[in-house]
Amino acid sequence: MGRFFNSRFFDGISKITDMLIIGLYFLICSIPIITIGASLTALYYGIHKCVYKGRGYTLEFFHSFKENFKQATLSWIIFMVMFGILTGDIYITKNVISHDSPFAGMFIFFTVLLILTILWAIYHFAYIARFANGFKESFKVSGIFMILNIGWSIVLLGVLILLGLLAYRFPIFLIFLPGMVASAVHPILERVFRKYMSAEDLAKEDDNVIY
Repeated sequence: MGRFFNSRFFDGISKITDMLIIGLYFLICSIPIITIGASLTALYYGIHKCVYKGRGYTLEFFHSFKENFKQATLSWIIFMVMFGILTGDIYITKNVISHDSPFAGMFIFFTVLLILTILWAIYHFAYIARFANGFKESFKVSGIFMILNIGWSIVLLGVLILLGLLAYRFPIFLIFLPGMVASAVHPILERVFRKYMSAEDLAKEDDNVIY
């Protein structure tokens, strides 16, 4: 019994260590800003493969980073443009337009759009990490997943808010936040992804095969 608990304890420590290391890889590779998309994809891939599947090493992060660099970077540029436009719209409708204007309340609409776009980005980069698909198709499918599973998307948003508040209250967690976030959202996203996977792909997953 003691040997069993020791094994589980050290396995847990190993997974936590892998999570933190992969999170640090993400922070380092995100420094150029333009590479954040590839880093997000590699972060999810590394957490999925090393922490949840227990296969491979943390350096698998760089395998995904390199393999998905082009698609993830182009995707990130598009999302940055959308983030910028929506953020600008929120600022203008909240701070520039007169409060008496019928458009004054539009900042709520743009805020909701920004939140949905952030959730879409999370689905999108996780989707790229897990499945091989075309550039346009990945955008379409990840967006559909986010909308069709709006309940889980709301749960996902709640998790992000809670972890954000934790990091705000205890800034030391900022260093560990990437790995913590990826590990926290992974079960939610995988629950969604598995709904649309074929029986053959599910069998491979259950056999602990990464593809």
